[in-house]
Amino acid sequence: RQYYLSSTMPSYYDIDTILAEEELLVVKPSFDFSLLAHLDPDSSHLQRRSRKRPRGGDDDDGLEKDHDDNDAADNSNGGLPEGTKIKMPLWAVERWALLGFIRFPSLPRHYGRKMKERLEADPVSVDLRSKNEHYFQTGMLLVNLLLRASHVALRHSSASRRSRQSAAQNAHTIAMDQSAQQARMLQRCLLSTMMGRRLCRNFDWALSSLDSNGMEDDVSSHVNKLTELERNMFGRGVEASGAVGRWREFGCARMGISGVVLKMQQRNQQHSVQTAGAGKEEKPTKKRVVSPVGGEATRAF
Repeated sequence: RQYYLSSTMPSYYDIDTILAEEELLVVKPSFDFSLLAHLDPDSSHLQRRSRKRPRGGDDDDGLEKDHDDNDAADNSNGGLPEGTKIKMPLWAVERWALLGFIRFPSLPRHYGRKMKERLEADPVSVDLRSKNEHYFQTGMLLVNLLLRASHVALRHSSASRRSRQSAAQNAHTIAMDQSAQQARMLQRCLLSTMMGRRLCRNFDWALSSLDSNGMEDDVSSHVNKLTELERNMFGRGVEASGAVGRWREFGCARMGISGVVLKMQQRNQQHSVQTAGAGKEEKPTKKRVVSPVGGEATRAF
C-alpha cells in the first residue's frame, strides 16, 4: 500500500522516535470540541477581556464588543470552536487525524515550500539541526501520518457515496487530499536530501577526517549542521575509516576460531564419546568361590 512508507514501524521504546514526535503541528478541529478550550491559548485572553470591559464607546465599538462577547461566551463553557487553529505535538494528534476529527491547514515552516526550494538548491549548506535535531525522522513520521489519514478519509468518502454526503465531510475529504499531495512532495524532498549530495559530503568528511597521524581536520563546523541521524552515520564512517587505517598499517593478524565453531566441536566430541560407550558389550566377570574342602575354585557367572 502506498500510504505505508516501510514495513517496519519504529519501536515504542525508541528514544529518537519519542523525541521526533515532539514536533508541534498546527491543526483545526473539524467540529466543535467540548471541554477543550484550554488547548487554545487565546481562550483565556478572551475571557479576561470580557470580564474587564470598559464602559462607553461608539456604535462600531459596541459591535466589536458584541462579537468578542460571543467568542468569550463560546469559550467560557469550555468548548473549542470549529476551525480554531491550535498547536499540538505529533504524538497527540495521530488518533484524532485517523478518526477525522482534525485537519492540517499547513505544514510546519521548516517543511514548507521555501525550505524545499532551499534544499533543492543547496542541501549541503542548510543547517537542519537548528530547525529540528531529528529533522528526517520527524518528516517521515509526518508524511506517514498524512498519507494514512488521507487514505482513511478517502475510504470513508467512497463508502458514503451511496448516502448523501454533507458539505463538512466533503470539505474534510478535499482538505485531506491536499495534505496527501503535500506529504508526497515532502517525502520526495526528504529522500533526495538525505540520500543525495548531503550524504556524499558526509561520507567525504568521515573518510578524510582520519589519517596516519590521527584527527587533523576540524570537522566541528560540518558536524554542527548535522541531524542526529546524520551524526550517527558520520560516527560509523569515522570508525570504519579508522579500522581501514589500522589494517593498512599493521596488517591482518591470524584469525581465531569462532566461539560458535568451538561449541559445535565440543558437542560433536561429547556425542561421539557417548555413542562409543553405548556400543561396547559388557564382558562376564569371574568371582572367587571357596570349596567345602578348603580349596579355591572359580566359576563364571
